[in-house]
Amino acid sequence: MEGRRRVYIANTGGTIGMRRGPAGYAPAPGFLAEQLASLRAFHAPGLPELVISEHEPLLDSAYMTPEDWSRIAADIAANYDAFDGFVVVHGTDTMAYTASALPFMLEGLAKPVILTGSQVPLCELRNDAYENLLTAILIAAQQPVPEVCDYFGGLLLRGCRATKVNTQDFEAFASPNCQPLGRAGVDIAIDWPRVRPAPHAGAALRVVDIGRPMVGALRLFPGIAAGVIRAMLLPPVAGLVL
Repeated sequence: MEGRRRVYIANTGGTIGMRRGPAGYAPAPGFLAEQLASLRAFHAPGLPELVISEHEPLLDSAYMTPEDWSRIAADIAANYDAFDGFVVVHGTDTMAYTASALPFMLEGLAKPVILTGSQVPLCELRNDAYENLLTAILIAAQQPVPEVCDYFGGLLLRGCRATKVNTQDFEAFASPNCQPLGRAGVDIAIDWPRVRPAPHAGAALRVVDIGRPMVGALRLFPGIAAGVIRAMLLPPVAGLVL
């Protein structure tokens, strides 16, 4: 008989676990774990065993850097063999960037890595954090999607094709040129033909360090001066996305 599934939650910070203080919401060490301990649904018999690891320091996602991507990838790799799936709790402003980097860093990934967060903290009465986190955990435990994904507002999106499109609605993320990999309604429905195949049996997970590339982005427009492009290509820029 198969044992109870295990899901590793890497809490990197973000709105979902913030506490309200005199200066507004701010990341609070230990607060997310405290909240989950008080909510009956996160201890229901059908839920997997949860292990929560809190990164130090917890970050507002505006402060997330490529070094933090490396730390998240290394954390997953260090716990890879002991868990069936992974949930990365993340702030929404830069979640799409992290979800885009991790698929290229986690080479040979054969287990689900689900990034999620919320527009409203879990501690507030009316929030989107509860559903986002609970469903992300269930997907990580029960759906063998061998990809890095975003789960937010009922949609499971390929991580490297997701983007934040709204700062006010609970349906904050979309994948404009790639259909969702799944939807959560009455049931969690995965569109399996769209999911990438798992690596061959026995393939090992390998973390590829992408370093800190100096790459710029420039939106072209009619009449742009060549000098603008030359300025964008000055060292230390190593590449430019047009």
